[in-house]
Amino acid sequence: MKLSEAISFIKKGIVPKGPSQIWADLGAGNGLFSEALVSLLQPGSTIHAVDLQKRPNYQHNPSIIFQQADFVKDKLSVPILDGILMANSLHYVQDQAACIQQLKTHLRKRTGVFILIEYDTDKGNEWVPYPVSFARAQTLFDDAGFSTIEKIGERTSIYRRDKMYAALISQ
Repeated sequence: MKLSEAISFIKKGIVPKGPSQIWADLGAGNGLFSEALVSLLQPGSTIHAVDLQKRPNYQHNPSIIFQQADFVKDKLSVPILDGILMANSLHYVQDQAACIQQLKTHLRKRTGVFILIEYDTDKGNEWVPYPVSFARAQTLFDDAGFSTIEKIGERTSIYRRDKMYAALISQ
């Protein structure tokens, strides 16, 4: 996916005006969605990019703070967040319900949001061991006390025949 495609995919989930914000990109990989977030948020916003492996891409943007960590097992050193983005990372988590409950504690009460990007399938494989279809995401986040889950984007995956979706999840 190119940066312009990543921006288009999540754009509907970002409030374009207002104060600067603090987000986390969990399972940030090469930083594509961290860069997309930075381009959509107000100047002065900060992205905490968390990944198991350090990547060189983070060094050129001072608005992106890299943290090498396992967002499931490690204590995250992040401030209260306006949003959490998880792009193809929740499908690696076995106990997704517990993970979502833990991550929710990092969100600003009543206004913090998730943007979730996943494959819309229930069939796992070695690359997507614990799939999170849109229907499953609705159940997981509803059970975690979120009030709204809205599909904000959809596209065909270049790796699978399945569709990928982007969802905005709010409290």
